[in-house]
Amino acid sequence: MSALINDFYRKIIAESSQSLVKDTLSIITRYHRLQGSSGLWNAVNELKEILGGLGLPAKTFRIEEGDGIGFIKAPISWDPIEAYIEIKIGDHVLARLDLKDHPTLLAAHSPGGEGCAELKVCGEKLCDGEAILVTGYLYDIYLNTDAKLILYYMKNRHPEAVPYTGLFLEPGDKMKGVVMNIPYSLALKIMSLKIENPRKKITVCWKAKINRHNKGLPILISCIGDDPGVVFISHICHPKPGAHDNASGSAGNLHVAYVLSQINPGFSYCNIWVPEYTGTVFLEDKLPWRPLSVINLDMIGSKQYITGSSLTLINPPRFMNTFTAPAGWIAMQKVFDTSKSFNNISQPGIRYGISPYTMGSDHDVFIVWGIDSIMYNEWPSKYYHTDKDTTETIDPEHLMNTSIASILTAYLILKSNNNFLEGLRRIYDSYLKTWYKSQAIKIGYSINYLSKYLVKKPLVEKLEEPLMKSPIFSRTLYHILGRARYLEIRKIPGIYTYLAVYAPLSEKIGLNNHVKHYKAELLIKWSRKEEKQVVDAWETIKSNIKI
Repeated sequence: MSALINDFYRKIIAESSQSLVKDTLSIITRYHRLQGSSGLWNAVNELKEILGGLGLPAKTFRIEEGDGIGFIKAPISWDPIEAYIEIKIGDHVLARLDLKDHPTLLAAHSPGGEGCAELKVCGEKLCDGEAILVTGYLYDIYLNTDAKLILYYMKNRHPEAVPYTGLFLEPGDKMKGVVMNIPYSLALKIMSLKIENPRKKITVCWKAKINRHNKGLPILISCIGDDPGVVFISHICHPKPGAHDNASGSAGNLHVAYVLSQINPGFSYCNIWVPEYTGTVFLEDKLPWRPLSVINLDMIGSKQYITGSSLTLINPPRFMNTFTAPAGWIAMQKVFDTSKSFNNISQPGIRYGISPYTMGSDHDVFIVWGIDSIMYNEWPSKYYHTDKDTTETIDPEHLMNTSIASILTAYLILKSNNNFLEGLRRIYDSYLKTWYKSQAIKIGYSINYLSKYLVKKPLVEKLEEPLMKSPIFSRTLYHILGRARYLEIRKIPGIYTYLAVYAPLSEKIGLNNHVKHYKAELLIKWSRKEEKQVVDAWETIKSNIKI
């Protein structure tokens, strides 16, 4: 088996192309790919043309705005045309930001409008005013203020960058005030000025022009083979430039398609590009077969010395049987162990590792469908969701190599014999158990708790039907729990993955006391009060969605 793997690996390497990766990154990042935008269609159409040039089948599907499956709906069709803000103290211009230079300035799906007003500093609480400076859960802020301008900042983004935010408004939602984003450093400067002199008057003028249309959202699918196989998926949405998130994964996915088209791997596969979540939930009836495995490429191939990232393999929940994670782990080591120790033993040439299941990208949809799915993802990312997420932060060779690892993962899953796969799964599971114990010792987590509650063996082997249509997204949780309760519990670490995916799936498969299993799997230290809040929240959600 090892000889066959090495032979296939050499074929992949021979056909790989950094030039293709760089060209694809350049193409995708030139477009402002917000969900519901014309730029998203333009990027997808360019990729479709490239696929056609490679002789690969490629179909686009249109999702109407407002169409929904499970707990998610496609947002409105919307294009930003122009936008700027100017912040002044008297005649002194404190800052002026324009959409042309800062594509993330205008929040996705923001209404248009213009005006000038005194800026009121709200911080983490709402206050009255025509123009307010505020942070928090943006959807809640938008619903609960009549301000003509919401000037929004985020503490957990790069302080000098303009963050990316989106309202994800649905048809029928009220179009209210303009929502714009500013760097945290600028927000701090404004707040400091008000602290120094509360009577100091800070004014802001703004203009936002948008275009509402009915183009909907695109899905791009290219499939080869009639038998069930592997899906490679990447979300192609996000604002310009959006290089790491997620032009990188989309370029890597195209590289996968190119290489496989050149080597005829002998197995079925699909390459898919979607608007994140809102496209993925519509895939079930558009695929030629139910996937045996899914590999999600989201934020890969960065210059780690710039972004501070590590390449991570995100596992499925432990109650799901997986061959994809063991194959993905071996593939990562095969590709990235490029350094040598003193005694010539292969060592990692980049930072990489593994992670327990956490939600946050399109693999989540396949997980709730009961399909064996992993994600290759780099985290943290210094310029995540900001206008500084540029192609200069991407390493084409690293990106290309991650796509190579993805191809090798698929090969191991589909072309290995059952004995080899079972052996690989047992080795990986043994490694995971050791990993958990070492992590527990490192962070001071209870080994006894881990031994008692960490799921020992899969409860879900293989399913022919989805367990759920989609994860339970934040807007649904907000409306079920109510404003005050949702805003309180969203501060609890790890709660979103639990409420959105882990708890509902656990209920479906009959996993009792799943809050304890979740804490062990994610190595979470909730206080008794926090755990009770989480359990109570889940009981409220469960009774509302009839699980």
